[in-house]
Amino acid sequence: METAHNDTSEPPLGLFRINAGSCNGCDVELAATAAVSRFDVERLGCRYTESPGEAAIVLITGPLTARVREKALRLHGAVPEPKVTVAVGVCPVSGGVFRDSYAVAGPVDAYLPVDVNVPGCPPRPQAIVAGIAEAVLLWKARRDGVPPPTAGSLPESGGENAAPAGVRGRMRFNAAACVGCRMCAHVCAGSAIRFDEEEAGLRFTLWHNSCAFCALCAHYCRTGALAVTEEWQLAHRHEEQYRLVEQGVVPRLPCAGCGEPLLPVPPELLRVAFRETSPEIARLTALCPECRQKESIGGTRR
Repeated sequence: METAHNDTSEPPLGLFRINAGSCNGCDVELAATAAVSRFDVERLGCRYTESPGEAAIVLITGPLTARVREKALRLHGAVPEPKVTVAVGVCPVSGGVFRDSYAVAGPVDAYLPVDVNVPGCPPRPQAIVAGIAEAVLLWKARRDGVPPPTAGSLPESGGENAAPAGVRGRMRFNAAACVGCRMCAHVCAGSAIRFDEEEAGLRFTLWHNSCAFCALCAHYCRTGALAVTEEWQLAHRHEEQYRLVEQGVVPRLPCAGCGEPLLPVPPELLRVAFRETSPEIARLTALCPECRQKESIGGTRR
């Protein structure tokens, strides 16, 4: 991981945490970065502080509720310039599963500048440390009045950073297996998934800055178009937030009967719907629903 070196001739940078209405999930992971030696932020030249006046980097958790908004903004304003703000978890970036709630005033960047995002619900301590390392690079560039450096490379996911079995990371989309049912978007609590009609077909987009890694979309996807990975290193600079997406296009093909465009039927759906497929059934996959209905009334057998 490329980070600023811990120059012992300089005092450590203060890390100040603001809880903006968090469920405390991200705060527990932040506590690990302070209490567990393998995640220790002191190796980055940082230490936690309880005083905003001593801080250089602000770590914000929670979706910024209406109740704590003024206090959170006041605390952020008390941190001296130059300062760098890190949004920890998807809630401060997009509201996460709390978005659109009457009690939420966020996202945070509607009120104050955010520099680094660490997606996750909650993110792993290693991902938070990667976000803090990025913040250190930005803070030193601002202090020295030089352009921001190129974003540091993320730490390797192997070795001591290897994810234990069962960790839910970013989702992967396989357009070839998608039937366009949109059940994934329906069950997504964070509204991270959207579908857009395009001339080429149906575009799927999943915004990682709103995904809670709950995997409900994969659970309800009967054809396996969505799958959970163990990739959890998603810390990135805030200006990159809308480029951190999973996308794919399900192409439309002309109906073999009438020529109208249709979404193809993936083999995965046939395996779920039929125990065995016959040539007659396979032929139906090239037909639109109207032509398929006419054909099936003619006596196609399951």
